[in-house]
Amino acid sequence: MTSNSNVDSPPISASIGELQQPSNTSSGGSSLRIPPLPTEILSEIFLHSLSDDLSFSPTQRRAPLIFTRICRQWREVALGLPWLWTQLRLIADDDLRERAYLYDLWLKRSRGCPLSLKLECCTDLSEARSLLQPYIQQISSLELTFWYCRDPFILEDFHGLKELIVRKYADDSKLAIERTISKLPVNLRKMDILDLPWISCKQLDFVADSGWAHLTHLEISICRLDAFPRILRLCPNLSSVTILGIFDPIENQEPVTHTNLQCLYMCPSLCSNWDRELGLFKVLTLPNLRVLQAADMGSWPQEEFQAFLTRSKCSLEYLAFRGVSLTDQQREEYAALVPRFEIIMKG
Repeated sequence: MTSNSNVDSPPISASIGELQQPSNTSSGGSSLRIPPLPTEILSEIFLHSLSDDLSFSPTQRRAPLIFTRICRQWREVALGLPWLWTQLRLIADDDLRERAYLYDLWLKRSRGCPLSLKLECCTDLSEARSLLQPYIQQISSLELTFWYCRDPFILEDFHGLKELIVRKYADDSKLAIERTISKLPVNLRKMDILDLPWISCKQLDFVADSGWAHLTHLEISICRLDAFPRILRLCPNLSSVTILGIFDPIENQEPVTHTNLQCLYMCPSLCSNWDRELGLFKVLTLPNLRVLQAADMGSWPQEEFQAFLTRSKCSLEYLAFRGVSLTDQQREEYAALVPRFEIIMKG
């Protein structure tokens, strides 16, 4: 599959030539006479112009490339600001070779600053790996989007990576994604895989403990609640976790105590039996839990939860429910127990 690169015409070779030289004329041919601004002010303007969502590709009509085409001063200031060149969206498709030079030119201008990259995985990833290899230790944030790609993106040697997001848009990529997240770099702290198919205990059997053990923030969709205690064992340093997915009642799980978890957000996409207690709070002990948010869980397991609070001896600071059935008495009890208790109405 060849993905739309969003790189504006003219062809990339022509664009590169234009980007390497400043332009002093507008489209109408008249000279641009812009009063010179102090370098410090111009630098601030350039930095504030950047997009936060990393949705852009290298195109000469948008920041920061457009700054290199206005006049000599703007070009010199832009090329002297490595932070302008630290965000980039790359597309690994059949046309990657045509864009590789421009991608590399962009990344070189970052001059060692931490990089935040989006990589769309559409085909063989070996060329993308080769392109990124000189900058691998600079990459601190990475979003991988798998389209029709059957090759994993090996991350073990991304030692500077702190944040990872993985998305999937085609079932052909299922095995590639599983292999990608099975071995994580040891310095990774935040991972968002909510967009992936529901993770099961069987899939977690293939996870290498080393990288997962250092995670502090995790967002994940699970196949059954049985997977959640397993995740807590894999990730002893988690301080925040969000779980979505299928919330079937837990069966035959060993109790688990997690001393670092402070924030728990839970919302089932599907629950096979809303009338049964899920059993989750029967197996958990979370002595440092401070924030709990639960949504769309039907009847709240009151007795099970009260026993959990007693056992954990945690000092909840914030408790929020949305789409959870509570009696008036239960609401009064939680309002008296937790400093900040909130019922969030469905929007």
